[in-house]
Amino acid sequence: MKPANTDSPSQSARRKNAILGALSSTLMRLTSVAVLLWLRAGMEPGAFLSRLTLLLIVLGIGSIPFIWISLKTRLKEIQGGEEDAAAQY
Repeated sequence: MKPANTDSPSQSARRKNAILGALSSTLMRLTSVAVLLWLRAGMEPGAFLSRLTLLLIVLGIGSIPFIWISLKTRLKEIQGGEEDAAAQY
């Protein structure tokens, strides 16, 4: 009887890990945006730090769609078996 290969997780485990990674990354971005919004609420409107904080908020929110685009690409790679094919070499 051949032992199970413990080096390579199954496709379902890789999919689950990819989804959990995207969710945790999104949650971290949203948390940082919430903290920046809270900090910005106490700042003087129009001040340099207020504008800088707003820029960081926009960049944080703007990066979230790219996380999900990357997830979609990653899930296609997993479904296509690219890692499985590369593991044979």
